[in-house]
Amino acid sequence: MKKKIKKRTPTAKNKFRNRYSQNTPKNVTQQPTYLGLGPKFINSIIIGLNEDDDIHVKKIVADLDEYDLARLIEVLDISHRRKLVGIIGDKIDPAVIPELNEVVQEQVLDSLDENQIVKIVNELDSDDAVEVLENMDNSEQEEIIKHLNPELKYQVQSSLNYPEDSAGRIMSRDFVSMPDNWSVKEAKQFLLTNEELPDEFYTVFLVDEKTLRPTGEITLDKLLRAKADMPLCAIMDGEIVPVDVHTDQEEVAHMFREYGWMSAMVVDAKGRLIGVINIDDVVEIIHEEANEDMMGIAGAESNDVYRSVFDIFKSRSIWLVTNLFATIVAASVVGGFQDIIAQLSILAVLMPIVASMGGTTGQQTLAVVVRSLATKELTSRNALRMIGKEFTVGLCNGLLFAVMIGVAVRIWFPDQTMMSYIIGLAMLCNLTVASLAGILIPLTLNRLKVDPAISSGVFLIACTDSGGYFIFLGLAKLLLF
Repeated sequence: MKKKIKKRTPTAKNKFRNRYSQNTPKNVTQQPTYLGLGPKFINSIIIGLNEDDDIHVKKIVADLDEYDLARLIEVLDISHRRKLVGIIGDKIDPAVIPELNEVVQEQVLDSLDENQIVKIVNELDSDDAVEVLENMDNSEQEEIIKHLNPELKYQVQSSLNYPEDSAGRIMSRDFVSMPDNWSVKEAKQFLLTNEELPDEFYTVFLVDEKTLRPTGEITLDKLLRAKADMPLCAIMDGEIVPVDVHTDQEEVAHMFREYGWMSAMVVDAKGRLIGVINIDDVVEIIHEEANEDMMGIAGAESNDVYRSVFDIFKSRSIWLVTNLFATIVAASVVGGFQDIIAQLSILAVLMPIVASMGGTTGQQTLAVVVRSLATKELTSRNALRMIGKEFTVGLCNGLLFAVMIGVAVRIWFPDQTMMSYIIGLAMLCNLTVASLAGILIPLTLNRLKVDPAISSGVFLIACTDSGGYFIFLGLAKLLLF
């Protein structure tokens, strides 16, 4: 069996930067690094690429580990990026490809021929190979898979059959398992003589010999210290929580956080052990999901820094069109009161204050709720309590800012005493409604299986703007006209 490439460990150091640090005098202040690489280093690469000095570029990048080379490729513009990949060619470390941003990864693979891509994928672990292949078109994906070595081909095809963002897609099939009725001596003999073990592993997973269902796990240090005649089932950790292969990756990340796992066993519908998810994969998921939620609220995407102007324009314009309809609704509410606004211009001056404060209050609640839903801190069991809490917070904020804006308007417009009461009451009502909207909208969308991080913002804007204008202008019409 061909050995797989080693994944980058957290302690890996860049040789170039180590050498630079050792040769730098202590009394010289080093410049801040950029993406782990010094700005002079980046500029040296760009100059070499501009001058077609391939030898210089190859010599500089030769000492970079896969992580820093990936960051270097990402920071270059698309023309320099393709040029650098062309210079490195077949000698590019396969481990670099999974480290790249999805958009950059696609650009890099487009600059390689089919044989080069097959060579790279064949050197990857099964989970990294799946990560690379799932971003390709179906026809291109099938063509690459066709030329993979038989074992990896089977593993990749099996993983790609599972739903996207499921445990089956992110699990690795490179793990060590053995029957739980073996002795420690048999286990050690197996580890010493088996040539098809993964390059790096820290846990041995135990299964029932007949059913292949997981029964426990043993860390390598515990196995090494155990007496030779002891059965593995006597020293294993039997408190395991297997993950179903169809479990959503967000739920997997939540389980890792709750249980403090370093790895988790993945089982199929019959409960048989078929894969393992490691902590490094989960950290990447958490990072991706956090970026997705944060960008989704603003109608942007985390890959925008690498995408073309047209692609960014297309994705953002869709969100802005939806937002436009929300503002049209708010404008139509104001239009319904244009007769009283024409008679009393002070209404036009003050109404944006009410709407703006409502929007800010709603966004605060929305941010807390979306995060709580993502981390499973907000569930159906405590939803009512959370709604009551946010209502109370909105009411308290409403009372505080009602007094503040009432006093401010009384000083600002001393001849409009009634207006200070109207805007104070409108502020109280709108901030309370905004707090409720900030929690009820994402809860409703989550119940409907719609991602609240992506859709909640538009509905909240429509609610707080339209509601703020309607409450303020409605009270003014009721009490002044």
